[in-house]
Amino acid sequence: MNTGIRLIALGILSAYFSVVYSHGGGLNSQGCHNQNSDSTYHCHSGAYDGQSFSSEQAFFDFINSSGGGSGSGSEETGGNDVNSTYDRDDYLPGWADADGDCISTRHEVLILESQVPVTLSSNGCSVVSGSWLDLLTGITFTDPSDVDIDHHVPLSEAHDSGGLFWTKSQKQAYANDLLMAEALVAVDDGTNSSKGARDPGEWLPPNAAYHCSYVKNWVEVKERYGLSYDSVEQAAIEDILGTSISLGSRSVLEGMSTVTGSAAGLFGMGIRRGGQCGYATSGSINEALEISLSITPTLAHASQSIEIILVAAVGSDLFIIDGTGNLIPFTGAGSELVPFIGPTVYQQSTSFTLFDGMLSSATAFDLFVAYRTSQGELVFTASPFSVIVN
Repeated sequence: MNTGIRLIALGILSAYFSVVYSHGGGLNSQGCHNQNSDSTYHCHSGAYDGQSFSSEQAFFDFINSSGGGSGSGSEETGGNDVNSTYDRDDYLPGWADADGDCISTRHEVLILESQVPVTLSSNGCSVVSGSWLDLLTGITFTDPSDVDIDHHVPLSEAHDSGGLFWTKSQKQAYANDLLMAEALVAVDDGTNSSKGARDPGEWLPPNAAYHCSYVKNWVEVKERYGLSYDSVEQAAIEDILGTSISLGSRSVLEGMSTVTGSAAGLFGMGIRRGGQCGYATSGSINEALEISLSITPTLAHASQSIEIILVAAVGSDLFIIDGTGNLIPFTGAGSELVPFIGPTVYQQSTSFTLFDGMLSSATAFDLFVAYRTSQGELVFTASPFSVIVN
């Protein structure tokens, strides 16, 4: 097919997804993006989640003039003025129980991260046994009293990196984030005490084999929440990444829902080449190459069974990628869609490998990622990720 026919094929794909996508691609470090249709500026994660501005400049004028406090109609940040002094109680007066099932955030994390089914107390509200691999040390624990729930980016570090501008509800949402798998981690209590509020420029886990994942998870959290870095912290992270801190996290695209026609979920893609820890913008032939994807469902979808679907535009043709990696020609008909990963309940964000190996010839393709709920709702990236192997 020529280029014109390829564009028609992509149009068929967009028509199936049945929404008009007018966003400017992925979210930036503030968790925001430009709306191409009218040049407005919208934020969907981080400190300014849910706020909209007439333009990107209006957003920065707002930050500079008001210190980034609450937007129109939102809760004030601890009063009428931004308070630069960190107060743990603003973030975590106590672990929350967001779904009202008597199991607090602490015990939800223990359930999520246990390597075996947990045993609950007689009232079903707390975990009394399980098995937790602490990646900071490489040690496995079975007694929950030996385990802390670590805020991967500590609360005071988040505060000093931009969280001081959040409302109290935003601060407490950060402190109890169960949807982002990297945000809260079950770890050895003694090691967590040793870490304290220190960043990677001041402290790294005793398990050296975990340093790469540790700093990448750190960057993932900070990027999701639009948090900043100091120079020492950034230098230490880049030393481990082997690349710029901007490549310390997967590139992210916002999802769109076929039911609501609005933003829903987040999708990420990262390319790693050779033995480098950080991500790259492209791959190279005859070199070890890993392409990984991440999916963060909406809070409502985190309790549902979903299928993950991949559609690739290779050259001028569209293909569905099935669970064995086969490329199935795709005309745009919904009945043709088959999952890359079958029905699964993801209670929080998840990542998986699309490709791990070496390619002997150059290739380039665009990749659309989606998940489909058991009710038939499709959440997808209307704008694709680009994969280039030179």
